[in-house]
Amino acid sequence: MTAPEDAEERTDAIAKPLTVEVRGSVDLRVSIRSYSSGHLLWTAQHEAELAGQVEAGLAGKVPFSLEHRGYVLSSIIASVAFLEAMVNELFQDAADGKASQPDGYLSPLSADCRRLMADLWRATREGKRLGTIEKFERLLSFAQAPPLDRGGQVYENAMLTIRLRNTLVHFRPEDRSAEDEAHEMERLIGKFADNALMAGSGNPWWPYKALGYGAADWAHRSVKALADQVSDAVGIVPNYRRQEPAGWEQAPGVRTRLWGRASIRRRRARRAARAPDAP
Repeated sequence: MTAPEDAEERTDAIAKPLTVEVRGSVDLRVSIRSYSSGHLLWTAQHEAELAGQVEAGLAGKVPFSLEHRGYVLSSIIASVAFLEAMVNELFQDAADGKASQPDGYLSPLSADCRRLMADLWRATREGKRLGTIEKFERLLSFAQAPPLDRGGQVYENAMLTIRLRNTLVHFRPEDRSAEDEAHEMERLIGKFADNALMAGSGNPWWPYKALGYGAADWAHRSVKALADQVSDAVGIVPNYRRQEPAGWEQAPGVRTRLWGRASIRRRRARRAARAPDAP
């Protein structure tokens, strides 16, 4: 019997029962260490894909879809959350002394590098006094690796993604028209394709034409490029890089949906049937 196209699978991290024979009394403690960066990157990528599906199905029919906007916002926010979680996991492992295992995330780093990471983490209230990009720069410095190129595209795009996320999370309403001076976020024009739902409209670029599949896809690719660059420079294979090549559906705790082509076509048809005629 085959599973339906819309069926869902879930693979969870499970602590299997442990049978131990002891003589006398003993205190036994079993713990599990969780890492979230891979889950957040998967979320950013997945939500961007969903935004793209909705955008492709509704372009030219409606100028706005709340479902579409939700996917875009979720993807951008998860992208920056991934970047911070990834570097936090490394520093926390150093502070907790989690580098003794041969396949540990920090095992390729020198003892001096791990000590400097741990000292910085404790001195900054577990990184609360440091910016996300600054943490990556400190890691490179401690590992005696080349610094980030602040004039390069990887650095620039990661910084712009963080600013985009901050603008959305700390959003301030304002009156804007197409004739107003350029918005701060308009420095992103040309970085990605405009929201196809707003094609041909007279709305200002920010936020109407900015927030589409193009922005979401660009955001998660930008932060991953920075994480990849730093990982390569210091010679580590962090959590997300072990999960992604194996297929996200194999990652513990990640829920996946099997999107068959027929299923996607049915979803688009249902959205199109519900959508009002475009003005």
